[in-house]
Amino acid sequence: PEVVLLVEVKSVIPTEPVRLGTPEAADAIVGKLGKAVNQIDVTAQLIADRHPALAAVPADRPVLGLAVTLEPFQVANAFSLLPSGRTPVTVADAAEIEVLVTITDTPPGQLLLERAADDVRFTWSLDTACTGTNTA
Repeated sequence: PEVVLLVEVKSVIPTEPVRLGTPEAADAIVGKLGKAVNQIDVTAQLIADRHPALAAVPADRPVLGLAVTLEPFQVANAFSLLPSGRTPVTVADAAEIEVLVTITDTPPGQLLLERAADDVRFTWSLDTACTGTNTA
């Protein structure tokens, strides 16, 4: 109820440069996840423009994006590598989503909004931002 969350799932896995943290990692991350960020941003703009196809989506709340992958992209949130747009996007892997949806003491939307508003925590992995919460 606190936020509109746009989720784009990509079946990408980290390449060797990403896993090793080599200088080529940035290009690999942008290449693999940049499309998800752009897709989320386009949808957010359609919501803001009150496009008829998205009329049922509330336009009176903040909009955040999640680019979800099967495996972790460890540094994807740590640097401004991905295209920036109107929508804050967090890269998260499937295991992090499992933690997020089992939090019992804080509404997940509230946690995501607080994380997005914090200049430091926004760069953290999603599971680090969930540390200290109670889960089912």
